[in-house]
Amino acid sequence: MNRILLAALVAGILALWPERMELWASSEDLERVMRERNALMSGNDALREEIGRMQAEIHALKHDPREVARIAREDLNLVRAGEVVFEVERPSAAEAR
Repeated sequence: MNRILLAALVAGILALWPERMELWASSEDLERVMRERNALMSGNDALREEIGRMQAEIHALKHDPREVARIAREDLNLVRAGEVVFEVERPSAAEAR
């Protein structure tokens, strides 16, 4: 009778041992997943801000002619009809001596 009880006790311990190991491992996994989740959420927030800036830029390009003119001047180096363009060359550090 004692051997049967001992065998049942050992079998029960062996049956529950993997579950305990999983609980310890799952808490580490949970912490890792939570860190990943927080990193992804902060990345999503940054992307939402960037999307908002881009939507504002799109709105300005569609509805504000001054914004279109600014982009044409700064990015495309375009000028209006009748304007005179002066190119100024700055001497490099070696030439300045």
